Amino acid sequence: MADSTTARKPAGSRSGAAGLPVETASVRPVALGAGVLVSHPLALSRTAGGMQLCTDEYARTLRAAGVELAVTPLEHDRRRLTRLVHRLSPQPYPPQWRNAAVRDIITSASRARARFVFLNLVNLAPLAAVLRPHLPAETEIVLLSHGLESVDFLHTIPIETRSRRLQAELGRRLLDERRHRASIGQVLCLSDWEAEIERWIGARHVTAVPRTLPDRPPLEWTPDPSRLGFVGTLDHPPNADGLHRFLQAFEPVAPTGCRLRVVGGPVSAGRALAGRFRAVEYLGPLSDADLESESTTWSAFVHPLFCFSRGCSTKLAVALAWRIPIATTPSGVRGYVWREGTLPMAESPEALARLACSLTDRAASIGARDAVAAVACALPTVEDVGRIIHQALAR
Repeated sequence: MADSTTARKPAGSRSGAAGLPVETASVRPVALGAGVLVSHPLALSRTAGGMQLCTDEYARTLRAAGVELAVTPLEHDRRRLTRLVHRLSPQPYPPQWRNAAVRDIITSASRARARFVFLNLVNLAPLAAVLRPHLPAETEIVLLSHGLESVDFLHTIPIETRSRRLQAELGRRLLDERRHRASIGQVLCLSDWEAEIERWIGARHVTAVPRTLPDRPPLEWTPDPSRLGFVGTLDHPPNADGLHRFLQAFEPVAPTGCRLRVVGGPVSAGRALAGRFRAVEYLGPLSDADLESESTTWSAFVHPLFCFSRGCSTKLAVALAWRIPIATTPSGVRGYVWREGTLPMAESPEALARLACSLTDRAASIGARDAVAAVACALPTVEDVGRIIHQALAR
């Protein structure tokens, strides 16, 4: 299957409305009660990054599940002494809050008579042990995971390493993650495979929440056969590894004049990439409006990911909503479930390079766009996912 150029539903995907029985798909969940969403302000901002998109998706689907949701921002503790302590004694999951912030959460939950306290991102998992003694027994703490720290940290360690420091740091992350789960009632996460890791480290109740489409209209697509596109954080180890491996395979077979137009930061990483690969045209970070304008000209959105990194690839959902051609990999679609249809996909860098080259042909790219549109229509809706979450929270 290494040279496969299309993919059916991912392994483990299910029929019906994202795994729900078809006959219950129109039933609206009953109210579950009040919930307090605790989150760092950055995750709540209107910046269109992966963390913000995932946070917004969690909020929309929790409300669809019947939760009356209130948001409590949790400011980082940025005092000089706190930063100095973290620098001298680094921890995988440092306590990033002041005592006053904890009191605010407890007060908010009490006033709302909250049935649930939702902790957004695994970075706030240590907060569960602090909150638990101050909350009523019937108030459940639920972790909204965007992915485990240990999953990505593993990919920063060379396979041949014998560094005891790196081995110890990975072990410490896993042990911390296991310890945090003791105070957490449930975990919602972004993919089936990471749900299994959550169970392995001791989470008691875990639900994988499939992806939905963000609220983005389709683009007025006017493809240029000399343009392919990539969007991502360029110093994120899985992204950097996948992009380098793809470009090494792409440059020798790229059509004359064809370039991969790279969007993202940091700028230093983008410039280094353009200096190393002649097939790269680095555009830097772009605003949402400029990115949409740029993406209308791409023959395909290339998403080269060859390892199962934490969370999910949120930018793939944006490309699906835009209805532009996509060339990706099995690990790139982790967390996505669709009822029917195929996506252009390949497993190896060489096969993905050939697939990307083929999509510079107008007829092939139109066919890929139609396939993407069919899959986008077959993804679960916010209401579908709300029913999955309702079933988990109402257990």
